[in-house]
Amino acid sequence: MSGYRVGSLKVALASLATWALMSIASAQTPGLAVMERVSQITVTPAVADIGVAREIKVSGNWNGCAPVGASLGGYFLFIPTTRIVRMILPQTFAPCPFGMAYSQSTTYTPAERGKTRILVLNADGEYLGETQVDTRAANDHRPAFNITGMWYDPQSNGSGLTFIHSRGNDNAVFGTWYVYDATGKPRWYTIQNAEWKGQGRVMEGFLYETAGVANCPLPFIHGCPANIGLLTNIGRARVTLTGDNSARVEALTTGGVVIFSSNVIRAEI
Repeated sequence: MSGYRVGSLKVALASLATWALMSIASAQTPGLAVMERVSQITVTPAVADIGVAREIKVSGNWNGCAPVGASLGGYFLFIPTTRIVRMILPQTFAPCPFGMAYSQSTTYTPAERGKTRILVLNADGEYLGETQVDTRAANDHRPAFNITGMWYDPQSNGSGLTFIHSRGNDNAVFGTWYVYDATGKPRWYTIQNAEWKGQGRVMEGFLYETAGVANCPLPFIHGCPANIGLLTNIGRARVTLTGDNSARVEALTTGGVVIFSSNVIRAEI
């Protein structure tokens, strides 16, 4: 065996030994935590018609050598509405830092309308996450998701929204929005007469504030029933869906100027 080959083999074995020792240390040493593989998956544009290329971006942290690419594969179990994106891992024996950040993309151009499920796997078939590609006509404003439930902003405890979304053909939505004003007092609003726009990703409705009359009759000392309250239209509310469990909600004046916004997620109860 030539000296060059012997030297290369020694380097490879040394790298492999170092990687093995690091793996053992991470498993046995208290306080040296192995970071979980976390994948955030986004599709851009979120919704479009057939023939429009969509970028599928997978990013996050990786315990070890992070992916160096992403590749759109075939159908999952021959299901035409489910496609696979495989992450490409580096071919190396060299040790890699723990918790490496990564971001890789691939493209998908739908040829049919509808929703396509995207499964993200690594080269060994490990499940990393999933999303969906929504393909529809430009004038198709049916809601992308049913938004019934409670939504809140993790950065603002004690405030949030509640939606009741009709499952009928009208897709009507009634919402309540509860926040606090500058003095710390609770303020309640309702979202009514909502309509869907933006190919089912945007909902807008009238924003009403309900306030009690000056003197509430007994026994309603601290609050008045709605039928003797004052209902005032103060502008509009706009909800832009960024996923099935995430959205951006905005309060607009009657002239369309955004005066408040918040990023909310759906509560799991």
